[in-house]
Amino acid sequence: MKKILYSAILIAVMACAGHSHKESAEHHEHAHISSFTAYTDKMELFMQHEGLESGKKACITLYATNLVDFKPSDADSATILLSVGGKRVSATAKAGHKGVYHFDLTPENDGHGMLYLDIAGEHAHFDIEVHHSHNGECAHDHSHEGHDHAAHAHAHSHSHQPHPGHGAATDGKPGDVSFSKEQSWKIDFATAVAEKSSFDGVVKVAAKVEALPDNFTTIVATANGKVRFAGNIVEGKAVGVDELLFNLEGGDVTDNDAAVKYAEAESEYTLSKADYERKKQLFADKIVSEREYQEAEAAYNRAQARYESMKRSYGDGKVSLRSPLDGYVASLLVANGDYVQPGTPLATIQRNGNVNIVAELPVRYAPQLRNVKSVNIETLAGESYSLDDINGHMLAVGSSVNECNMIPVTLAADAIDGVLPGSIVTLYLASENKDAENVVVPRSAIVEEMGNYFVFVQNNPVSFEKRSVVLGATDGLMVKVHSGVNAGERVVTKGAVVLKLSQGAAALDPHAGHVH
Repeated sequence: MKKILYSAILIAVMACAGHSHKESAEHHEHAHISSFTAYTDKMELFMQHEGLESGKKACITLYATNLVDFKPSDADSATILLSVGGKRVSATAKAGHKGVYHFDLTPENDGHGMLYLDIAGEHAHFDIEVHHSHNGECAHDHSHEGHDHAAHAHAHSHSHQPHPGHGAATDGKPGDVSFSKEQSWKIDFATAVAEKSSFDGVVKVAAKVEALPDNFTTIVATANGKVRFAGNIVEGKAVGVDELLFNLEGGDVTDNDAAVKYAEAESEYTLSKADYERKKQLFADKIVSEREYQEAEAAYNRAQARYESMKRSYGDGKVSLRSPLDGYVASLLVANGDYVQPGTPLATIQRNGNVNIVAELPVRYAPQLRNVKSVNIETLAGESYSLDDINGHMLAVGSSVNECNMIPVTLAADAIDGVLPGSIVTLYLASENKDAENVVVPRSAIVEEMGNYFVFVQNNPVSFEKRSVVLGATDGLMVKVHSGVNAGERVVTKGAVVLKLSQGAAALDPHAGHVH
C-alpha cells in the first residue's frame, strides 16, 4: 500500500515539475512580444512584433479594426515603412484573414527610428527602436494571434490620448484579462475614452409618450343608430385610409333618423336642381333677375354637397363610417350593437410618427429647468437615447404650475423604436456646472458584481484591467466616476459582461484569449 502511495506522490511531483517547466518555457517564449496601438479617426491599429534587430528579418502583425462597429477592416492590404538613420525599408502585406496583416521586414540600421503605417487611406506612425543584430531567425508564432504576450513582461500604461495616428507602446499588466482581437470581433464589442463633463445636478422623472395631434383622430357617429362592426375590428388592428369600420343602422329602432335625413337630403337636392335649371333658362331669357338666379344656384350647390356627402356614407339603410387615415385602432369606445347619438365617439385611430414626451416636475426643480444642459431618455427596455439620437428638442416648459402644483415639460421627438404612444419612459434632465468637471463613462461600461461596481480599462486592445470604481450621478447615458478611472483612459463600453465572464478562465490559463 505504501509503495502505491509513494508511486502516486512521485508521479504527481513529476507531473507538476513537468508542467512548471512547460509553463516557464512558454513564458520565456512569450516574453519578448512588443505591442503598439494607434487610433485614427476611423480605425484602431494594433501592432505586435518580437523585437527589431538590424540585419534580421522581423515578423510584424497588424490588427486593423473599424471604429464605427469594432469589426475587422476589410482592406485587402496594408503597407509599412521603417526609417532608421536615414535608411528606409518597406513591406506590403495582404490580409491573411480579414483584419489581420503579417509583414516580413529586415531593418538595415540599428537605433531610434519611426515606423509608418498605411491602410485604406488611414495613416499612423510609431516611435520604434531597432537593436544591434543577434543571430537568429524570425520566430513569430501565428497560432497566438491577437494575444498580448507583453502582458507577461513589464507593465506600461498610457492614460493620455495621443494625436490621431500617433501610436504608442501599449503593454499589458500582470493580472489583466486577455481577450484576443478575434474574440472581440465576434461579439458586440466597443471601447471609448473616459472624458470630463460639466453636468452637475440631474433630475430623474417619469414621462409619457404621446402621439402628435395630427397623428390620431376620433371617429364619431354622424347619426342616430345601432353600431355594427364592419368585420373583426379590435384594438391594435391595422387599418387603411377609407377602410370601412362601422355601420349605423336603424334596425328595430322606430326613430331611424339617418334614413329620414338621407331622404330629406335627396329630396332637397332634386328640388333645388330643378329650380336651378329652370331659373338658369329664365335668366338667359331675361325673365328673372340675376339675384334670383344666384340664389337658386347657391341653394343647389348646398343641397348637392349635403346629398353627395350623405350618399358616400349611406346605403342600404345604413350610415357607413370609414378610417380617415392609415394607422391602427388605438381604442374602441363602443361595443357592437350599441345605440348611439350623433357625436358619440366610436373609436380612436392612430398612426406612428413624431411624438411628444410629456413630464411633470415638482415646482422645487424650477431653478434647474433654467439651466438644462442635456436631456436623455431611458425606455422600459433599458435602451437610452439622447435628444440628438431621436432628433428631439425641448418644446415647452410651463410658465406656471398646474392644478397639481407641478411644472409641465414637453419634448418633441421622432418616433422611438419599440416605444408606442402611451408608453412610460424615464427622463434625465442634467444641469450644467462649468466650475466643476467630473470624469464620466458610458453607463454600459459599468459592471456590477456583488454590489460593487467595476469597469474594464484597456491597457491595449487585447489586454484589459478590471478596476473598482466609485460612481456618482448619471444623466441616463453617462455616469460620473469619482475614482477608479482617469480622463483619457479607454474603457470597454460594449462586451464588458463577456470580459467579466472570461476573467476566471483568463486567470487560470495564462494564454487565455488565444485562437488556435
